[in-house]
Amino acid sequence: MPESANEKFWDMIGDFQTCMVTTRDGGKLRARPMAPKISRERGEILFVTDRNSHKVDEVSADDQVACSFVEKNEYVAVSGTASVTTDRARIEEVWDPQAEAWMPGGKDDPNTAVLVIRPSQAEIWDVTSNKITQAWEFAKAYVGDKPRPDTTENVKVKL
Repeated sequence: MPESANEKFWDMIGDFQTCMVTTRDGGKLRARPMAPKISRERGEILFVTDRNSHKVDEVSADDQVACSFVEKNEYVAVSGTASVTTDRARIEEVWDPQAEAWMPGGKDDPNTAVLVIRPSQAEIWDVTSNKITQAWEFAKAYVGDKPRPDTTENVKVKL
């Protein structure tokens, strides 16, 4: 049975180590790299953060966020809403040695929080062809046989 676009989305983002999280800082957009943890069951992307950080203020003022995942030949863009929780069970769920490096006060520090992203839509680009096929497709597009190279699967996902 072919994998649904929704399943493919969750499978893909589960493999990424980092993503760029973009928030609105007044009238400007602001992006920063963060380490995602996935809660597929709840349909959430989670990040350990400091509750005194600028991003917490930004999502309090405007909960619309974007996340950009890029790795090798896979690209995922996500739009959704964000909130912040200091729930100890949620912090425990996402805590790992990498979080310890960013939050030296530990998981019990009152400033340790979780940024919760609830995706509403996503777009996936998955380069499905090998390097030889890619070169052939680019050559055909270059000489005018095709309007653009056909090397990537592109799917829009409503979440």
